[in-house]
Amino acid sequence: MALEDILVLRRAGVKFRDITDVQALHETPSSSFAAPYSSRLPAKLAHGAEVKAAISGLTTQLYGDVLRPFTAFHNRYYDSENGRASSQWLQGQIQGLVAAAGANVTVSAFSHRFPQASVVARFEGRGADAAETVVVSAHQDSVNQWLPWFGRANGADDDGSGTVTILEAFRVLLARGFAPRRAVEFHWYAGEEGGLLGSQDVALAYKKAGRRVAADLHFDMTGFWRHERVLGLVSDNTDPETRALVKTLAEAYTGLKTKEFACGYGCSDHASWNSAGFRSAMAFESAELEGNTNIHSPRDTVETLDFDHMLEFSKLAVAFAYEVGYDRAASE
Repeated sequence: MALEDILVLRRAGVKFRDITDVQALHETPSSSFAAPYSSRLPAKLAHGAEVKAAISGLTTQLYGDVLRPFTAFHNRYYDSENGRASSQWLQGQIQGLVAAAGANVTVSAFSHRFPQASVVARFEGRGADAAETVVVSAHQDSVNQWLPWFGRANGADDDGSGTVTILEAFRVLLARGFAPRRAVEFHWYAGEEGGLLGSQDVALAYKKAGRRVAADLHFDMTGFWRHERVLGLVSDNTDPETRALVKTLAEAYTGLKTKEFACGYGCSDHASWNSAGFRSAMAFESAELEGNTNIHSPRDTVETLDFDHMLEFSKLAVAFAYEVGYDRAASE
């Protein structure tokens, strides 16, 4: 799709995914790709002591420390110099956490056809289970609905909140010397606001390479709620078994009840993994997809966020990494 076409759709309030360059991701499996991969998920929670010890180390300090400079970029529009610079800045923050922990974790940029890169941080797996990868993700870009290229788009909630939610989980895992059986990757996607562009590129690359992705848990907006304080779970373009596991994790390790709702379309990057034939789920700040009317505008500021609410989602990210990352890939 041309940028002008995307702008027309966005201003008209039309929800979309841009599959122009990744149509193979949405085609019926052929000889070019392996069949959709169905991993084994934990039948029961087995790492409660480790999870509870880890989540006891979570704080809200990083949220503000990272979000304030992150939202100071005029915008983080994926097809702009701001998009490039903000991605490089974020990668530097991630690399700084790894260096401070002295951890053997790789951090790399995943390049796209546009200036902003996705960022991938990887904990290697161990033994036979290392062939599978668990993904915890968020998107890093922001957009002004009316002036995408140069309009102010703080993007504190959308999706600065998800970005720092998983970054805080990542920080705690580093501090705990996290060493999973399955490889665990943290992804910060570029170009979500352009139609899931970054995550589609990543999911297609993994599919083409025959990668075995156990599941993706995506966090898009975790910091705002109004009528009911719940952990929203997207019911469409997701895997029912992964959703069921996330409900169990939320009940065991967070203070929030879960509530399912439908987006009605591929509303964020979890849908890219679902299209690639892998398990996915998406955690959301409430059960109202459009509850935060500040997004895509200069009103989406750090001051509108509830850091304590976000902390519950960091707990979920830590729990998912432990329970799925340490689970054995195949039945014993």
